[in-house]
Amino acid sequence: MAELIELSSKQHANLKVNIHAEADFASNQHVMNLRVSEVGMSVSSFPVFFTRNPQNGEWGISAVTSFEAGKNLFVESQQWTATYKPNGMQTYPLYLMRSPKNDNSYTIGIDESNPVFSIEEGEQFFDLDGKATPYLHQKTKLLEADIKNDMQTYEFTKHIDSLNLFKAIDLLVSYENGTVQTLKGLHTIDEDKLQALTAEQLFELNRKGYLSPIHAMLLSIYQLNLLVNKNNANTDFLPVKNIKLEINRPNHI
Repeated sequence: MAELIELSSKQHANLKVNIHAEADFASNQHVMNLRVSEVGMSVSSFPVFFTRNPQNGEWGISAVTSFEAGKNLFVESQQWTATYKPNGMQTYPLYLMRSPKNDNSYTIGIDESNPVFSIEEGEQFFDLDGKATPYLHQKTKLLEADIKNDMQTYEFTKHIDSLNLFKAIDLLVSYENGTVQTLKGLHTIDEDKLQALTAEQLFELNRKGYLSPIHAMLLSIYQLNLLVNKNNANTDFLPVKNIKLEINRPNHI
């Protein structure tokens, strides 16, 4: 990511955002980051899995939006077509950053070099009086909530990991032309280990509110059928013949 600078009513009084910025941002993402607070709503549209950051090893939650890297089946003609819109998409192109005035607080940052910004047309951040527009208010509220949501997601995945409930899977996509593509790096809940938990462990999962997203994510696997249907209805994508989930074992290649 390019260096961020603080959004300012003085410096960016006339700055606007392209109205298609969110959809254009999502259009080349075949997986989209989610927080645990979004899982219940996201599974209405996507298959949802756990993923692991290769840089720091931290667990996250991701919605799969297509079988091909760099493509998204839910963006058509610069319009978002899914029932749910992930928060990471809703807040784009704004980010939380450490305040240059106070290391203990956050502020809104932007990448000025991003082509979604202009002074000609689009959604404006500030009105003529230099006050935040409803557009900026909405995005700021979502970004502020992300601090809490990120912590909740960290605690959720940490607890799942402590119970050794993650199960690595490969998604094998067979196309009509005979080619097979394997999507790696996906994890779901190991149902056998979940069923083997003690009553105390299950009670704790329920007390923390973790059972609902766990079951929602397990059921969301059936949304892979929706992806196949959307894929095969779009002539820009290779037709899929079938898909198969395989457990990724240590010696699996």
